Amino acid sequence: GLAPGGRLTCFEVDEQFAEVARRNIERAGLADRVTIRLGPAAEGIAELPQEPHLDLVYIDADKTGYPAYYEALVPRMRPGGVIALDNMLLRGRVLDPQDDRAKAIASLNERIAADERVDSVMLGLSDGLTLARKRT
Repeated sequence: GLAPGGRLTCFEVDEQFAEVARRNIERAGLADRVTIRLGPAAEGIAELPQEPHLDLVYIDADKTGYPAYYEALVPRMRPGGVIALDNMLLRGRVLDPQDDRAKAIASLNERIAADERVDSVMLGLSDGLTLARKRT
């Protein structure tokens, strides 16, 4: 589904998972357009160009990092681009957040709902999937 000339960049902190992904990408014949970057996502995102150039971002990483990832990515999204954030319900723990993960996600849910830069919806699929579309 990647358009001609499109690129996919994945951030992975675990070297073994990154190697498995690289092997599978190579076998699929996609190594010319898919890059696996080893290291923390926050560092990788910081190295991305600042100007809007991203069309689709999928976030499924350390939950306490979600707010920082979201804030760093929204300005890099093209108008109409979508950020998909997984596990935004945390099995209901966001309703009465007691730990750092639940507090971070609950706070981010409120932030996204109030964010005038995006239109958003949370889908009740599995553990909650939020789609935030950058306004034009």
